[in-house]
Amino acid sequence: MIQDRAEGYRSDLAKRPAAASADRSLRIVLWTLWVLAVAGTALLHWRADVVAQRPVNLLGLIIYTALSGLVGLIVMTIVEMWLDPQRFLE
Repeated sequence: MIQDRAEGYRSDLAKRPAAASADRSLRIVLWTLWVLAVAGTALLHWRADVVAQRPVNLLGLIIYTALSGLVGLIVMTIVEMWLDPQRFLE
């Protein structure tokens, strides 16, 4: 039974069009931009505290970083839906 499912999965992969590789590169670019945005937000807030010679506000750093991560995920999803709408119909 498991082998039948594995064979069906392999045949589904063989039927996928060449656009799947373009889809993969889109995901790589979007995830890279997301990671850079989240790390940049954390670095920006940490650097602001260090330059102002204040103690590092870890709670604020976590909140701003998590918020930028969530907004980034929403933006990534919207961009993916705009550029590759067929993927969301399956």
